[in-house]
Amino acid sequence: MAHENPQFNLVSTGIEQLQESNPGQEGRVSPERLYSGQDVRIMHLVLDAEMAEHRAPSPTVVQVLQGRVRFDIEGEGHDLGAGGIVHVAAGVPHALTPVGGAARILIHLLHPVHRGPGEYGQ
Repeated sequence: MAHENPQFNLVSTGIEQLQESNPGQEGRVSPERLYSGQDVRIMHLVLDAEMAEHRAPSPTVVQVLQGRVRFDIEGEGHDLGAGGIVHVAAGVPHALTPVGGAARILIHLLHPVHRGPGEYGQ
């Protein structure tokens, strides 16, 4: 549900809208593309199964919206609950597993844009 405007893009109005658009499927990873723009792609996933180790071609930010996930990266497991956020550099292998039931996450795939001084800080 992306609302596009030259100045902004309304991607979601809240968790209820996300639950309705992607209720998930038992025993599966259920992806939904929410937004694709020039510098970011936002995916909404319901995890009711392990997301096996994989690599993303761009820097990634993962945010847990509901439930708990175990985020495995570089030999370490991290338990993330609602509000948990992790950044992963491009090409770094990682895996996600829901803990105690299905979990809902957002994935922001960032394009590696080189910014000049003064743009978003130094």
